[in-house]
Amino acid sequence: MEKYDIVIIGGGFAGLTCALALSKEGRKVCVLEKERILGGAFQSFSRKGQRFDTGFHYVGGVGEGEILYPLVKYFELENLPWVQLDEKFLEVHIRGEKHVICNGYDSFVNSLSSEFPEDRQGLQNLTDIMQDINRHIYESIELGTNATTNEYMTIPAIEYLQKNIKNSILRDILCGQSVTTELSDELPLYAFLQSLNSFIQHSYRLKGGGETLIKNLVESVHKYGGTIKTRCHVQQLTIGNDEKIASAVCDDGTEFIADTFISTLHPALTLELIPECKQIRNIYRKRFQKLQDSAGMFTVQLVLKPNTILYRNNSIGIFNSEDLWHTPYGKDSHVQNMLINFNVPENDSKYATNIDLLTPMTWDAIEEWSESKIGKRPKEYETFKQEKAKECIALAQQHIPELQDNIEQIWTSTPLTYRDYTGTRGGAAYGIRKSCNNLLGTLLSPTTPFENLFLSGQNLILHGMQGVAMTSILTCNVICKKNILKQNS
Repeated sequence: MEKYDIVIIGGGFAGLTCALALSKEGRKVCVLEKERILGGAFQSFSRKGQRFDTGFHYVGGVGEGEILYPLVKYFELENLPWVQLDEKFLEVHIRGEKHVICNGYDSFVNSLSSEFPEDRQGLQNLTDIMQDINRHIYESIELGTNATTNEYMTIPAIEYLQKNIKNSILRDILCGQSVTTELSDELPLYAFLQSLNSFIQHSYRLKGGGETLIKNLVESVHKYGGTIKTRCHVQQLTIGNDEKIASAVCDDGTEFIADTFISTLHPALTLELIPECKQIRNIYRKRFQKLQDSAGMFTVQLVLKPNTILYRNNSIGIFNSEDLWHTPYGKDSHVQNMLINFNVPENDSKYATNIDLLTPMTWDAIEEWSESKIGKRPKEYETFKQEKAKECIALAQQHIPELQDNIEQIWTSTPLTYRDYTGTRGGAAYGIRKSCNNLLGTLLSPTTPFENLFLSGQNLILHGMQGVAMTSILTCNVICKKNILKQNS
């Protein structure tokens, strides 16, 4: 048995940032990751010499003075090889028409209002809200505050846009980031704008992708004395005589004892680790089991022939469906909407080496194969992926004609892949689906009925790098009973 101050279940971005924060606070911390590779949704992997990212593609607001910078600095990520995207960071194609979204609030308003002058005031109002979010963004992780009190959390994003943006095409353009935020009738305006906001400040890719980010976090955790163990699949959380969580037991029988535990798993999966007990009532378990998960992602990763396609320092959004907010992404749905992401060439070449094509996909699309194992998927599943990949490539070639005959290898992943490699319930890309009509039910607290068991990760408040980093700070604030970010600013 091994004894620590804090044991953290899950070695993804949430687990590693919690570990770093608590190690910096002098706690003896151990991270337990069930897979061989750390990083969770931010992990990288290699296929025939090419590096690919799982869920980390590009991020907004990491520069000095921008919204994510305080977190980037605290987690010692500010000096990574960030690559700032062009001012026209997102090229949006709406049913055959090309538009661009620009960095900077003034450029954002001016460029779009030149096309849609009747909506200048509506665009200005949007940026005013985004800057208001900036001013108050870190209040949600102050001890004694409640993120659900933010008025923008109670407003449906779709209703706000319909009421305040007159042109329907412009409303769709503003959804150009929708592959990074699931669109739904109950999506809070806050969640919609929080994502768009950071990208508008400035957008960045990272040379080396998620692997660079995770490697840096791991080194920092070790620097402050933290321990990280891979291939440690936690099967059970035991309860001691003091009615607290006593230990985490892995599948090989190894037991880790700690004063405090953090789980970055889906809350329902966390509860499955705890035996029947008086602290966890059935109604509490059922509450988390019934929570709706967001859609997942179908990704086509293309290895390109050398020196054939120029690297583009922006992203491309393609939206052909008539209603972006109610587009089906199931098994029989055709690929209509997609984000194209160019990965930064690792050799500083002006040519791209690989490209990601991403389109949302719901769990029902692959549910019939959910009992299959990695490496032993049925032929029907492989055929399904191949057909979806063809659709994605055909759509991408309409906007990147040079893709024709210049693809060397094709790799694909589905929500099923995502579930099996990252442990995410249902392969959800954005965690639990947030609802402005049910804030108390979908915005979750890091505390649990056990005084020494806490939650963290994308399922609590918001997804993405910013949402998870803020949640990690919130969880650690509750454990340390102080605002660790403020004291280090």
